[in-house]
Amino acid sequence: MKKNLKIISLSLLLPVSLVSCTKEGSLKAEVTSWDVSSTFMKANTEKAGRIESLSYQTKDYVLDSGKTEEKKLNVYLPYNYDESKQYNILYLLHGTDKQDVDHINTWFDRVEVKNVLDNLIAYEQIDPLIVICPTFYSYGLYGDDNVTDIKEATPVKINSSNNFTYELRNDIIPAVENKYATYATDTSEEALKNSRDHRGMAGLSNGARITLDGGMIHNFDYISNFGVYSSSWDASEILEALNSEANENLPLHGFYNAAGIYDFAYNKQKKMYDELMKSDHFTTENSKFFDIAFGYHSARSWRVGLYDSLLSMFGGNQA
Repeated sequence: MKKNLKIISLSLLLPVSLVSCTKEGSLKAEVTSWDVSSTFMKANTEKAGRIESLSYQTKDYVLDSGKTEEKKLNVYLPYNYDESKQYNILYLLHGTDKQDVDHINTWFDRVEVKNVLDNLIAYEQIDPLIVICPTFYSYGLYGDDNVTDIKEATPVKINSSNNFTYELRNDIIPAVENKYATYATDTSEEALKNSRDHRGMAGLSNGARITLDGGMIHNFDYISNFGVYSSSWDASEILEALNSEANENLPLHGFYNAAGIYDFAYNKQKKMYDELMKSDHFTTENSKFFDIAFGYHSARSWRVGLYDSLLSMFGGNQA
């Protein structure tokens, strides 16, 4: 979990190096504004983690229709996963896509972070962690979605996004942390609250909005690490939630933002971040904003955002 940024002329339009060596010759990952280096992007054939699926039951919390749905999520388990140990856990959300997209594979297929996770862990740049990739869409509860524009607010998208706040707390976290070895000693409310510093939530685009609303605003007692990529929320609503009687004594462990400088969401996200930084909850110690050079609303920006965040999340010591 170290950094040593190497700068080259931007006029060359080439990525900066993301790898350096210490005096002892050990590999060091570096925060970047370009892309993850090939060292961390290539397949690690010796120490590769694995991905498996988990099914769980959820229901309609928003409209209270009485409908239920069986859903699946993907679970990344680090190399040499050991049930007798304890692991940090990150709940990682996709964005808005058409219904025929395999949402729970977005981060692994489209954003290509599986090898990044494998290598960051293998080279001991981050502690081994479990990553959960669910989908906020609930087609079984709210019907089909013919979305053609990622900014389009369809009823399915709205209801699914709002429902996920409760689905995460009541269904996903208990199902996942009952099965896998996390810092929660059990899935009681007390145990999940006590382990909040070892739990994170992050997302891209609409998944970032759900991270802010469903995670930070409504489940802050369960989660203390957040990654926000290419989206924003009303800063006043976030502060109101953190200043509430229920949350006022709960510390924010990590708040990591990233967006491409040409992303249509960049200005609103940066404005939100700057407003939040005026509050005592957000400091230069627990909050960072990563500008992605020549970045758009695209996979490279989200890959870099997650990579940079992981170097600090869960107690990392990146500056």
